[in-house]
Amino acid sequence: MEIKLKNLDGDGVLVVKGPQVPVILNDAGGANVTVNFSISDGTHFHFPDGGPLKTEKTTVLPKGDFNCVVLVAAFNHGTFGSTYDSSVTIAGKVVATAKGTVSKADEFDSDIQAFVLKVS
Repeated sequence: MEIKLKNLDGDGVLVVKGPQVPVILNDAGGANVTVNFSISDGTHFHFPDGGPLKTEKTTVLPKGDFNCVVLVAAFNHGTFGSTYDSSVTIAGKVVATAKGTVSKADEFDSDIQAFVLKVS
């Protein structure tokens, strides 16, 4: 698995207007998938969260730079399927995606990536 970061500037920074910052975590694959998004202020989001098809939350952040981490893990449990199609969207911009299939030889596949979120 490889998480691909998107819509970042050349320094790996995503610039958004605050203080309200909407976050959407989603997976459209068939595998048992978890998506975690953490912000250095201590805020954490995860998918699934017991709700419908995606996790949609909004956090309030002051102006500044925040280190962020995205973790995606897909598990091949047979009955769930083996494909994953995960994404993290912040303020309407797709920031991270992971798409693929967990091989039958592996029970899981995962990746982690980091970037800076600049709230203006």
